[in-house]
Amino acid sequence: MERKEAIALLCELGVNQLVSPVLVILEQGKLDRYQLKIKGNYNFREIGLFLKDRFFLKETNNYLVIFKPKLRI
Repeated sequence: MERKEAIALLCELGVNQLVSPVLVILEQGKLDRYQLKIKGNYNFREIGLFLKDRFFLKETNNYLVIFKPKLRI
């Protein structure tokens, strides 16, 4: 996802009280694509329902990671 989209998503999750972050990392990957890594309190299932099919979620090393998959052509 783009940087602006990642920040907007974090705000959206906070406003809807779906995350209570202790630490947030906005990690840059290739081609100016970012993923959110959130450490804190959250409900994985509720966030998955809220995001529907817009983003992918995974849990790694006590972090919730939210990202968009790579587009394949």
